[in-house]
Amino acid sequence: MEITKNDTNVLKGLAIILMLLLHLFCRKDIEGFYEVFFKINDVPFIYYISLLGDACRPIYLFLTGYAFYIISNKGNLIFKKNIKRIFKLMINFWIVFILFIPLAFIMKKRDIFLNIDIGELILSLLGLSNSYNGAWWFIQIYIIIVLLSPFIIRLVRKFNPLILIFISGVLYFISYLQRYREIIDFGDNEIILKIVAVLFLFGTSQLSFLVGAIFAKEKIYSKIHQKFFNIKHKNIFCIMGICIIIGFHSIVESSIIAPINGVLLVFLFTIMNKSTVVENTLSFLSKHSTNIWLTHMFFYMMIFPELTFAPKYPIFIFIWLFVLSIASSYLINLIYNPIVKLLDKKGEIRLLKDNKVAG
Repeated sequence: MEITKNDTNVLKGLAIILMLLLHLFCRKDIEGFYEVFFKINDVPFIYYISLLGDACRPIYLFLTGYAFYIISNKGNLIFKKNIKRIFKLMINFWIVFILFIPLAFIMKKRDIFLNIDIGELILSLLGLSNSYNGAWWFIQIYIIIVLLSPFIIRLVRKFNPLILIFISGVLYFISYLQRYREIIDFGDNEIILKIVAVLFLFGTSQLSFLVGAIFAKEKIYSKIHQKFFNIKHKNIFCIMGICIIIGFHSIVESSIIAPINGVLLVFLFTIMNKSTVVENTLSFLSKHSTNIWLTHMFFYMMIFPELTFAPKYPIFIFIWLFVLSIASSYLINLIYNPIVKLLDKKGEIRLLKDNKVAG
């Protein structure tokens, strides 16, 4: 019993929920943002729950590594397909850019939007800068991982998984320290600093992708699934496990443990018995997850913070941000879907022509 496509969609829905939790509520100073009823040592309880949100990226990268390894077994992990993946993401990104950035300059809610900087505009349009939206930093990292995925998959096939995890873990640890502690001074050259930042962001991302691929290769999930699937009251045990993770993370607040939490959440959430309503809801969120990721920061920070936090209480703010992001997603998809269908159709026609020539 391996992780299925449906499992992947459900888990991506979970990941996008965690992302919004992290970005909305992972703050101790809530004055001017929202009201809470329950605090622990003057810290909002929602803060400790939202800490778990740093597992959103590891979950997504784990699932990507897992899926890429499975696809590679079918002989489909090729350069052209990876370029197509990247191009589709960029089309999605450019649509969001065209819809939101002009509005941001009109609203002028942030200093970056007070004056048009042509250089910054071009870099942002190419996905090389995230000045206009902080969440866009992951575009570069995703592209790098997709381009390097054939090489990473070959490493997973060839070498001992424990050795790979050790090396990848060391790279992750060094990259994490550099990103958050700046253990090495790289001077003040802007270009060098940007390159270094991307390298270390990649360093904090590659571990989860690699582990996902190793799980697929070693069929680790199947082995775990056989041992735990039939135990009694497993949902209770899984919920207890999630509570333990939240409790531990509230003590160790550092996001350095996020990759471990990501793997644990994938395991616990996948073996749980979930109702059809839960699965359908998470699958629905998964379908809109890319657009939610690309747009949500415009609502809660860059353009419409007053609108987003208007409901005053966390649960309502959380739901409201989803409503705003999904509404914008439908608008984006009205433009995106026809373009992608046209590209896919042209690709199919080209493939048929190539097959005729080869025949």
